[in-house]
Amino acid sequence: MKRVLTGIKPSGEIQLGNYLGMIKEIIDMQNKYEVLLMIADLHAQTVPYNPKRLKILTYDLAKSLIALGINPKKTILFKQSDVPAHLYLSWVLTCISPLGDLMRMHEFKEQSERYKKEGVGAGILLYPVLMAADILIYNADIVPVGEDQRQHLELTRELARRFNARFGKFFKIPEIYIQKETAKIMSLNDPNKKMSKSIPEGCLEIFDSEKNIKEKILKAVTDSGNEVKYDPINKPAISNLMTIYKYLTKKSYSEIEEEFKGKGYYEFKLRIIEAFFDYFKEARNIKKQIKNKDIEKILKDGANKANKIANKNLNIILKKVGLR
Repeated sequence: MKRVLTGIKPSGEIQLGNYLGMIKEIIDMQNKYEVLLMIADLHAQTVPYNPKRLKILTYDLAKSLIALGINPKKTILFKQSDVPAHLYLSWVLTCISPLGDLMRMHEFKEQSERYKKEGVGAGILLYPVLMAADILIYNADIVPVGEDQRQHLELTRELARRFNARFGKFFKIPEIYIQKETAKIMSLNDPNKKMSKSIPEGCLEIFDSEKNIKEKILKAVTDSGNEVKYDPINKPAISNLMTIYKYLTKKSYSEIEEEFKGKGYYEFKLRIIEAFFDYFKEARNIKKQIKNKDIEKILKDGANKANKIANKNLNIILKKVGLR
């Protein structure tokens, strides 16, 4: 059975783009692959953060994932920081990572600029190496990620090849999995930018209050005219809303166009709101029932399973590089 590894940073509530672009895929994958889903709390430390808030966000993320359909009996759900082998392999890979490659990474450039005033540490430079270690320590076959992480995955693949050539073949070259159509759900207030928590007014958080969700959808920007038509070039805003609606209702673009023929954008937005709450009603109810003690047990069990796999691979790696 193929092994899948992916991770999510505990940096805030799960938004619709995260869900459609990756989490929904993981929920499907857990029925046919061995899936490891990592809460990337170490990656969350690469930019300025609040330690107390980090723990709260970690538990909240775990609750959200389970409420949405991640089954701990099928998926190994764990905290990155609970598996020390990630850090050990990260150092080994750092020693074979060209500095120039790391400095060219778009995330390093973006976050360095974004936090220029506060300043960032070397962790943001080494972020892609730790990400490579996260994947390679489990010898994952498939890595589902967003389009914005493709560059990091290419580095992971290159480091795996470099390690194999220098120390002897061990690592698989992981397959990058990106769901094309929903790889980028765009911001509600700017269809030229990806939906992101960094643009809160254009971001639909699944477990946000009903009031906020309704307001954001009603305020979503639209294109000129009043026709609900899928045309990403000339009508990017409406096309983005149609993509969202498509996945909430499982209707095709042509069916959506027919449904709203002769109707305006306002009616379309009201129907998106209705579809949103219909789709996530069960998940929103389930999350309210999950307690912290339930999460503690799930994460502990997940860490035990993840450590068993990681430590076995680490012993082989350390022998290959001369440390055992």
